[in-house]
Amino acid sequence: MSSKISIWRKVPGYVGRYNDVIYSRPLMSVTPPSQDVLLYFGGDIQDLQENMEKTDNKVHKKWCLENTAEILSTNFPKKHVLVVRPSRITVNTFSCFDNFVPSNECGVPTFLPMHNALKHLLELVKSCLIHIKACTTDQDPICFTIENTKLTLLGFSKGCVVLNQLLHEFHYYQSEQNLDVEIDDFLRLIESMWWLDGGHAGSKDTWITEPLILESLKKLGIDVHVHVTPYQVQDFHRQWIREEEHHFCTILRNIGVPVKRILHFADKSRSLKHHFNVLKAIRNYT
Repeated sequence: MSSKISIWRKVPGYVGRYNDVIYSRPLMSVTPPSQDVLLYFGGDIQDLQENMEKTDNKVHKKWCLENTAEILSTNFPKKHVLVVRPSRITVNTFSCFDNFVPSNECGVPTFLPMHNALKHLLELVKSCLIHIKACTTDQDPICFTIENTKLTLLGFSKGCVVLNQLLHEFHYYQSEQNLDVEIDDFLRLIESMWWLDGGHAGSKDTWITEPLILESLKKLGIDVHVHVTPYQVQDFHRQWIREEEHHFCTILRNIGVPVKRILHFADKSRSLKHHFNVLKAIRNYT
């Protein structure tokens, strides 16, 4: 494991919720020091390398969370990369992000208007900034405060369910009766959201297609990036994924959100290899 990679166990977030976090320092030094943070939510199979090596998933260990953190650092060299490990991984395979969205044993989400996912994310970032400060004691202590942070949220495959639950909570907090000043300030820190080949084992709700929910995303002025591969959007046994992704992008564009949408490996057959390779392919678009 690279010396630039750290593993923090049971990082606290919202009351009673914890996640392990893998941290990768910025590869590129800048002045003043970067306060850009990327949070990554990964897919099924992905886990810490030591765990993957104990199961049949060892054949995919090149995509372990530590290696993924290094890939993302290469893609976003000025950012602090925080890879958020799921709070539950069933049968050594299915990523369940219960701290962000209720999920069944296969990690299939049940989206809710409110699950305190945003509050958990906020508190998790605050806790991680304390760890980052400890790793960079030679830098100005004014750095790494939550109000100076710029956030990029990136979901891959199953990890996109986290981003989708956040969309529901964006809408919740925009209601006058649910206004929360701290959350409102936190939302202003989110600069971009990346959906990478979203998918889960359910038969619906892979992508959000409710116009009112997506209107709430528009109001925040967040940059939207969509990168897909044939593995998901050309799976003819799960055609709803392609249809929902099309509706997601179409609705956003129709309401004036300039979605940056890329289909990778269009000339290749569907494969898990290219599904994972989207993590490297986005390098040319960062």
